Amino acid sequence: MPQESPSEVLSPPQRRIFYGWWIVAVGCVQDMVKGGLFNTGFSLYFLPVLNELHLSRAATSLPFSLAKLEAALVGPLAGYLIDRFDIRLMMALGTVMAGAGFILLALTHSYIAFVAVFIGLMGTGFQTGFNHASMAAVNNWFLTKRSIAMSVLQTGQAIGGVILTPLVAIAVLNYGWRTAAMLSGGVVFLLVPLSLLVRRSPESMGLLPDGEPPPSRTTTRLSRPSRALVEFSTHDALRTPAFWLIAAFHSLRNIPYSGVTVHLVPLLVWKGVEESHAAFFVGLMSFCAILVRLLAGWLGDRWSKQKIGALGVFLGALGLVILLYSEGSLWHMALFVSLFAFADGINSVTWALVGDCFGRKNFATIRGWIGMTQSLATMPAAVFTGWVYDQTHSYASVLLPFIIIYVLAAVALWRVTPPQAR
Repeated sequence: MPQESPSEVLSPPQRRIFYGWWIVAVGCVQDMVKGGLFNTGFSLYFLPVLNELHLSRAATSLPFSLAKLEAALVGPLAGYLIDRFDIRLMMALGTVMAGAGFILLALTHSYIAFVAVFIGLMGTGFQTGFNHASMAAVNNWFLTKRSIAMSVLQTGQAIGGVILTPLVAIAVLNYGWRTAAMLSGGVVFLLVPLSLLVRRSPESMGLLPDGEPPPSRTTTRLSRPSRALVEFSTHDALRTPAFWLIAAFHSLRNIPYSGVTVHLVPLLVWKGVEESHAAFFVGLMSFCAILVRLLAGWLGDRWSKQKIGALGVFLGALGLVILLYSEGSLWHMALFVSLFAFADGINSVTWALVGDCFGRKNFATIRGWIGMTQSLATMPAAVFTGWVYDQTHSYASVLLPFIIIYVLAAVALWRVTPPQAR
């Protein structure tokens, strides 16, 4: 039998980039487009749409709230379909719907048509093809690196806020919101081919999660993290306290986040910031969220995800305190958006906690049920925020309840204990 040379013994095998990171990259690009054009970008449409269609702030906020109701109804079904059928089909279908929604939105001239397109195509498309599908894929491909993988994926939203949202601002301010919507639809359509790169799981390609090598004779299953072996059915997950505490956290966390982000530009203008300058603070918040997501993701694989998430929303509450009591100085506004970014930046870690608690097989369905409770809770937030301003010409009366809600969200997540498999 031939002897191995010393160089053959000492040289490690060449390894390609683990395919799971390409899944993360696809999801990151999706999230970048969704975040930059839809999540943060759409706050730039708020005042132009309000003025052109002669609406109140409550009426302008209504589509955002109805989109939450649509997400509540579609979420569990979308999650079930993603868990059962080809994830590439779901991603492609959602992307086409979202792109078509942007283009049709540019052609609407009535409030009812605006609401119908916003909810029926854009809301459903982004909910199905972006949110649930990409997170489910990453949850399948990673175990011990789940937090950092999901955080890198969701940095896309913040990157989009830094890169694409200023471009949306330029288009809206110089060419009108309809042109901005038409261009946005074209960008979304460019993402359809990316869905073909996604695979459901590493096992489908003969790989193992996290890019681990196949077990050798000296490696036992006991060497793998015990949480990786946990698999809950949706029915069993719904019967655990952990599910309801996580659902309560996401529901509470998204009430202030939804109310503030929809009204972010109007809030800054209320504090004395010029509308043309408000986009800078929108971009600054997105940039801070990039840093927070990466830091939280790195910590999430090493420390308690519950404590990281609780600390993040507590800092978000502190940011709202600064906004409420500030006189509108620019450095106060910069501090507000920087702290508020923490409440969004820890979102990836808390979704990774869902995978840790309940496993991989039914993640999208379980996430859909959490999303349903989250969407129902946050549905009134944007409309209520606008209604308060319409009645008082001030946002002050809505910020104090938002601060309290953030604190309650921190308490709920802190109390989560991962359930034991039966």
